[in-house]
Amino acid sequence: LEVAVNNESAIGLYKSLGYRVFGQYSDYYDDHSDALRMQKNIRQTSELKVARLTPWYQQTTEFTCGPAALLMAMGALKPTTKLSQSHELALWREGTTIFMTSGHGGCHPFGLALAANKRGFKSEVMVNTTEPLFLDGVRSENKKVVLATVHKQFVEGIAHANIPLSYKDVELEHIEQWLSQGFSVLLLISTYSFDGKKSPHWVCVTHLDEHCVYVHDPFCEPGSDKQLAIDCQYVPIARSDFSKMSAFGSQRLRTAVAIANN
Repeated sequence: LEVAVNNESAIGLYKSLGYRVFGQYSDYYDDHSDALRMQKNIRQTSELKVARLTPWYQQTTEFTCGPAALLMAMGALKPTTKLSQSHELALWREGTTIFMTSGHGGCHPFGLALAANKRGFKSEVMVNTTEPLFLDGVRSENKKVVLATVHKQFVEGIAHANIPLSYKDVELEHIEQWLSQGFSVLLLISTYSFDGKKSPHWVCVTHLDEHCVYVHDPFCEPGSDKQLAIDCQYVPIARSDFSKMSAFGSQRLRTAVAIANN
């Protein structure tokens, strides 16, 4: 269904009936206002045509979406992967950018690729810039220097480990190709369409169909009775909205990490 973005009462009603936002139409109505696209899953997860089941893991801190997504990706390839907070935090320490726009830093795609490589997985990275990442939301010059230094260290680590690195925009065909080759894929998205916040957020791609790309979202609102764990699993993103959601910040950063068994 479609509903005007400012129709809060209708949006609230649809959400109470189990619908969730999965995309947006611009200039949809006669008055040129936008519309949210909402969808309710009426099939059981077990009925979805998923070639490989991906375990869902909920991040235990507000800044460890990257490690949580990597745990899910590794768990899909190697079921014996330990999905635990200790493993999550270990991955974060290896992949963190140190700082982000505020608070603790999230994880760099190169850091996540190196962490997976260290654990015996084959890694590949795609990113559309050679510049240090995540600088556009940081005001402190000292923090920017630290971020640039960390980026340089990760670049050197990627080169030393001979991890394939492509400088290009991440497109749906790249994800489809990776999945067909047996890779698990971590994707950086902007959370704006989900929660109205322009934050970088890592998710794990589970599969695609003719309409959507589906992801496991490691973030589930703690203590919320409006969002259950099942709401964060196999979350659909309309193919037509993929390009918008997979670009973060004013620099339109697009990046993904693919891992596979060696």
